[in-house]
Amino acid sequence: YRYAKHKIKLSTMVFSVAAAAARRRMGMIAKQQVQRRNMGGHAPAPEWEGIDKVVRGVFPADYQLALAIMGGYAGLFVVVKIGGAMGGKKKEEPAPAPVASSAPSTGVPSIESPEFDEFLGSEAFEKLLSSDEQLGKVLADMK
Repeated sequence: YRYAKHKIKLSTMVFSVAAAAARRRMGMIAKQQVQRRNMGGHAPAPEWEGIDKVVRGVFPADYQLALAIMGGYAGLFVVVKIGGAMGGKKKEEPAPAPVASSAPSTGVPSIESPEFDEFLGSEAFEKLLSSDEQLGKVLADMK
C-alpha cells in the first residue's frame, strides 16, 4: 500500500515538472517568433504631373482623394434622382393595334374578322371539311 501511494506522488511530481518545463519552452519559442520590422522609413512623395498634379494640390492624401471621388458619385446620383422626380412621369404612347390579315394562303379568314361568320355558312367551309388536302394546309398554317 505504501509503495502504491509513493508511486502516485512520484508520477504527479514528474508530470508537474514536465508541464512547467514545457511552459517555459513554449514561452521562449513564442518570444523568438515575434516578427521584428527592420525596414526603412517612408518613401519620398511621388512627383505628380498633369491633371494629377492639380488634383493632388487640392487633395494631397489618398483618403481625401477617395472621399472626393465617392462624394462626386453620390452628388451625381442625387442630381439624377432629383431631376427624375422634378421631370414627372413620361406619358406612354398606346401601342398600335396589330393588323390582322384578312385571308391567309388557304382562303380561311381570321377568327377575329367579321368575315369569319360568313365563311362558316358558305360552301367554301363545307368543301374545306370534305377535302383532306385543304384541311391539312389549314392546320399546317395554324402551327
